[in-house]
Amino acid sequence: MNRRTMLRTTPLLALSGCVGTGGGGDGGGDDSPRVTGRSFEDTGECSDAETATADDSDGEVRIEGCVTGPNGCAVAALGSAAVGDGVLEVVVTTERDAPPDVACTEALVYRAYVATITTDGEVSSVRVVHDAPGGRETVVDTAA
Repeated sequence: MNRRTMLRTTPLLALSGCVGTGGGGDGGGDDSPRVTGRSFEDTGECSDAETATADDSDGEVRIEGCVTGPNGCAVAALGSAAVGDGVLEVVVTTERDAPPDVACTEALVYRAYVATITTDGEVSSVRVVHDAPGGRETVVDTAA
């Protein structure tokens, strides 16, 4: 036996049981839908802060809402969108829309938004969370 060949292949043999596609011991995979597309738009000012509506139809969820921003330079932004255990959770936050050297008003602002999230299957429920200056708040939970 060639000693060098054995030394090169031994680490690969040791790792061969550690790689794979996962999915559990029954051979099945994760059948949860996944987010396949997302669009988000800040649509201007609004007056009813920390509210939202969600319309779910055929793998597409349309969300319209109003989130609070910390100052006059804030615009609504999509923080994240992910599916876990069949629940689509969308986090909406705000971000600064001005250069660092520009002064912003120190008053809270209310920013309207429209988000469209596409999944590759049906979700069991939709949860919309606003990450605003007062903390995180669930504003829509269709499973409730």
